[in-house]
Amino acid sequence: MRLQDWIQQYHGTEILHFDHLCEYLDATPFEIKSHLDQISPEITGVLKFEGGVDDDAFITKLEHHLLNRFNKRRKKVKVTIEVELPLPEEAYNFCQRERFSMIERVTRYMEEQNVKDWRIVNMRRI
Repeated sequence: MRLQDWIQQYHGTEILHFDHLCEYLDATPFEIKSHLDQISPEITGVLKFEGGVDDDAFITKLEHHLLNRFNKRRKKVKVTIEVELPLPEEAYNFCQRERFSMIERVTRYMEEQNVKDWRIVNMRRI
């Protein structure tokens, strides 16, 4: 989640304060201050000032520097939605045949590679 969106959602404001960064980055205030002081000591002062920062461009640029430094990348998540619906008998039979075919192929491959002590834990088609 972008820093600006995070501030709005979790703090109900558009103003960035130094304390917000500690939560957002899951880093200590000392680590963040040290890094910001390397960029410019004024940044820390502005963020600790009562008014904070509400400049979108500044926040975006700062976010970029901090995410790189603290190795916090925006992660993509894979979401799977399961839907239950009636399935005609012929479709069910096709799915079962396809499943057995896949199990046979995987089993054959594992045997060819001489892999022992393996098992199929979960199988699903996406």
